[in-house]
Amino acid sequence: MSDVVGFVDLHYSPSLGALTARRPMGTVTFLGRYGIMDFTLSNFSNSGINDILILAKNYAYSIHSHIQNGQAWINNTKAGYIRTAINEKSINDPTFNTDIGNINANLEQIDLFNTQYFVIAPVHFLTSMDFRPIIDEHRRSGASVTMVYTRVDNSQGKFRNCTSIKLDKSRKIVKSANPHNSAPSIDVSLDTFIISKDALLDLIKMQKNISTLLSISDLINYCINNHLLTINAYRHTNRVFPIFSLHDYVDVSMQLLDHQTRMELFLDWWPIYTTTNNTPPSLYGPKAEVSNSFIANGAIIKGKVTNSIISRDVTIEEGAEVKDSIIFTRSLVGKDVKLSNAVCDKDVKIKQVKELSGSDDEFLVIAKGVTV
Repeated sequence: MSDVVGFVDLHYSPSLGALTARRPMGTVTFLGRYGIMDFTLSNFSNSGINDILILAKNYAYSIHSHIQNGQAWINNTKAGYIRTAINEKSINDPTFNTDIGNINANLEQIDLFNTQYFVIAPVHFLTSMDFRPIIDEHRRSGASVTMVYTRVDNSQGKFRNCTSIKLDKSRKIVKSANPHNSAPSIDVSLDTFIISKDALLDLIKMQKNISTLLSISDLINYCINNHLLTINAYRHTNRVFPIFSLHDYVDVSMQLLDHQTRMELFLDWWPIYTTTNNTPPSLYGPKAEVSNSFIANGAIIKGKVTNSIISRDVTIEEGAEVKDSIIFTRSLVGKDVKLSNAVCDKDVKIKQVKELSGSDDEFLVIAKGVTV
């Protein structure tokens, strides 16, 4: 789609505690081999959107390290691009470091002459989303903005930080947008929008006049509730896995150990791409025991692993037992160590302490580079 630019919006990604202390949520390791942002990037790529701008609030070096040259997600490697945009003026002032301010500060990176539509999507809703029918419907309608939403039944608080919307009788127009209520069945905005070029430029001007603190989502909700724009609605029917906290991150990761659940995110016809690493296959020692786990390439497993996610180049030594845990790249679980209900960031070494455990409700998190 030569007239469409995709924005990966990292400005309002939730905190995952120690895991996002030195990186954006988008580059946090997921299922041992992906970054969380790979799902949004792959949705763009599979939808034929080859011009992508990552709206970064901070930690650009982590993004560059993960995406490398970006070719994993670009079909047209000669004309397409993935770039990172940062609002240099506001990077040290989080209050004013908004996504729309970032876009405004980096308009020179966007070919406004050719671009007619922008797709804006966050990374904290994990789902497989084909933007092509949404863009087609947006074109046909002549709308300024189309909001993508999902219907949530028995949400059990998983969408607690989302925007609840009300639709007109046709279910095509958004009538109101407010903080998530406690109703068991609601329509929830996925903070994903198709915006025509003129509408985006109008929103940039509007933010200056109303409040420079507002995000794109805030402005669109303001327009809805004050009847300033007609906002179309498009229902996304594939399953959505929201991640708003460390607990959500662990919960979703563990849910995906189940094959049937995993197939609701990893669709046969919708590949999820990531950067490749030239690492050897996993190596299993003669006493290794592995059950219901993800083991990435390059891992060396000599001990016992149960209900866990083991990333690339992790070593589990002989006699070690890892249960209900997530281990990031290049970490080591030493001989005879028992580890359960834990998340170990990259380059963690557990050698001296022989037993470490969190709980189902509060996982133990070991920060990057720590030796125990």
